[in-house]
Amino acid sequence: MKSMVSKKIYVIMLVLVFGVIVVGCSSTPGSFSTGSGGETTILLRQGLNFDQAFREAIFVLSRHGFEPEMMNAEAGYIRTRWSYTWYGDSNEERYRVRILINFNPSRTQIIVSAPAEYRSKGTTWIIGYDTRAIETLRTDLSQSIGN
Repeated sequence: MKSMVSKKIYVIMLVLVFGVIVVGCSSTPGSFSTGSGGETTILLRQGLNFDQAFREAIFVLSRHGFEPEMMNAEAGYIRTRWSYTWYGDSNEERYRVRILINFNPSRTQIIVSAPAEYRSKGTTWIIGYDTRAIETLRTDLSQSIGN
């Protein structure tokens, strides 16, 4: 009788541990939201030179580990490479974030977005955005080039 109870407890513990591992490995990052959206607008400081604002934006991105992949100052556009480490250690197969910055034509504001993609092992990417990246960059860019 005692060994039967011990076996049941062992099986229950095994199921619980397995469940925690499966749920922990397959959950999306807390800052990931599905769908479109996930952008913020920042008014630029009056009298700020566009070239300086563009350089500052690149500096802020690189300070947070985002590496510019495409830059076009004439168009007022910056796009970073996918970052697989924004949500901690390298999750190359599970989560990635990139940053897009667009200056409006009159160079008075920027629009910052943080597209993100998540996938469980062996599935297709789920498209969304990263709220933590947007909030972090909004704060830092507002302080350095914002109004």
